[in-house]
Amino acid sequence: MAADWKPLLAGITSQHLDLAAGKRLFKAGAEARSLFHVEQGSITLSRHGVVLHRVEAGALVAETSLFAPRYDCDAVAESDCHLEEFPKAAVLLHLSAHPQIALAFTAFLARQARLARGLLEVIRLKGARERTMAYLTVKGAADAVITLDRPLMEVASRIGLTHEAFYRTLKVLETEGRLARPGKRSFRLITQDGQ
Repeated sequence: MAADWKPLLAGITSQHLDLAAGKRLFKAGAEARSLFHVEQGSITLSRHGVVLHRVEAGALVAETSLFAPRYDCDAVAESDCHLEEFPKAAVLLHLSAHPQIALAFTAFLARQARLARGLLEVIRLKGARERTMAYLTVKGAADAVITLDRPLMEVASRIGLTHEAFYRTLKVLETEGRLARPGKRSFRLITQDGQ
């Protein structure tokens, strides 16, 4: 994921910070001053105590706040975190000065929105098989071999399954010839026509 956006912000001076589990990165209503990259750990975004999103290592935090005067949620370290901080003003200036980079960054954000919408639809599905197939399809496994960037236990949690149910479903799909696994985290869905 970082490979998508990292080169786009290469000209911006950033700083690194560590945040202990349970510590706040920013508070809802505070002036939006920075964009963050979670290098290690995870951040929970919440509003009025309701969890909105868990941001995992490799992802950006507060990208929507680039276009808002204030943060619209609380961000708290779920685990010990190592973060890279990009000043909002510098990011906006950089994007303004480089229209092609701004377009590429916009395309990255659009891909993130598409993936988030896809994950929401996956979670709405009832059964483990449907969720597993939909998740792998959203990630691109119906078109090519994909390698997931996170442990399978984490994937199971993201789609609302126990890891046992997720592993069992993967095994059933393999046995049925619907799934190829060329590696531990690599998958390719096999369609009805054998592709």
